[in-house]
Amino acid sequence: MSGGHDHDAGAGLRSVDEARDGLLAQIDVLPSLELPLLESFGNVLATDLVARADLPSFASSAMDGFAVRAAEVANASMEKPTSLKIVGRAAIGHAPEVAVGSGEAVKIATGAPIPMGADAIVPVEDTHTEGNHVLISSPAAEGRHIRLPAEDVRSGELLVAAGRRISAPEIGLLASDGFARLPVIPPPRVVVISTGDELVEPGKDLAFGQLHDSNAYAVAAAVREVGAQPVMAGIVHDDPAALRDVVVQHSHAADAFISTGGVSVGERDPVKAAFEGRGEIDFYKVAMQPGMPQAFGQIEGKPYFGLPGNPVSTFVSFEVFVRPALLKMMGRRELFRPEVTAMAADELRGPVGKTAFVRVLISRGQDGFVCEPTGGRGSNLISTVTRANGLAILPPGVETIHAGGEVQVMVFRAMED
Repeated sequence: MSGGHDHDAGAGLRSVDEARDGLLAQIDVLPSLELPLLESFGNVLATDLVARADLPSFASSAMDGFAVRAAEVANASMEKPTSLKIVGRAAIGHAPEVAVGSGEAVKIATGAPIPMGADAIVPVEDTHTEGNHVLISSPAAEGRHIRLPAEDVRSGELLVAAGRRISAPEIGLLASDGFARLPVIPPPRVVVISTGDELVEPGKDLAFGQLHDSNAYAVAAAVREVGAQPVMAGIVHDDPAALRDVVVQHSHAADAFISTGGVSVGERDPVKAAFEGRGEIDFYKVAMQPGMPQAFGQIEGKPYFGLPGNPVSTFVSFEVFVRPALLKMMGRRELFRPEVTAMAADELRGPVGKTAFVRVLISRGQDGFVCEPTGGRGSNLISTVTRANGLAILPPGVETIHAGGEVQVMVFRAMED
């Protein structure tokens, strides 16, 4: 969410922007480290990198053909070809054997260095070889088919700026200038914890009243999608001491913690019981639906995100609060999902006084984007998220957007997916 969606949050409730901005203000960028070139893929460059050499460092041929003096082939034609003596060859990866003198040509391969004396390349299709001579049937202007030194980058120029996420083109450019290791912001290691007596690992049989733990796996996948590294800490039952123990056990290897469940007002909610009153974790309510109860703070200097336990609330809370925080830790400049304006194909409803995030499927219509709700509003209906690719944002005070009305939509995955 790019901001500016919510204002009047209501008594005792924080607006979405207020809660998110306060949280992000407490997030620091991780210290940089050096990684091997390929391992740096997906990470953010920590410092400006400057070209060590001209790219390319030498003049080379853009064609297979013959290196010549342009002036000597200026009048060459099919009817009156110019004959030049072949005095050697220029191969890729080697210095040319000879220079090009008056009345001479050197056979050259694409990518091979330009021999001394030559200032143009005649493509092989404009030539005909007879013994140790080549007949040139087309003129070649000075500089024709020659790749100049520093044509791409000049030594001392900025190659890649700090803050750029390293992807395939950056890897290729830096490799071409000889960089084998890069200073980057590393991906944070994020410990994922589920809380609840009712939870059982997927793959195990359920007793009546039990549920398979879906939140930890959904959150871990979302962490991975951001580019961070999830660490699964398993299920913690409703025991505050057990939760504190798990956090302490993982604190040395963690850059951040995410727990799901146990942040609302129930007396057995373990996150609240474990950390409330210690001044480290703040428990509060956000004027949003789904995802009202939230917790955030620092444990031993590591960010701790306590998310509500209903699957849709967990997903929306991650998108709105945790994802931008992890991106900030990774040094990313653009923290928020893209938003588009879409026409509502059906009525969209939310609670008055809160920001509603409505699961929608966005598609491209004739006149722009169209969105339609993917199912019921219940925060336990995770299938509504799997059918969606966006969250329509209804600001406080807007209870209904009728069919045909416009709405801002946060896009959380490609429309083709």
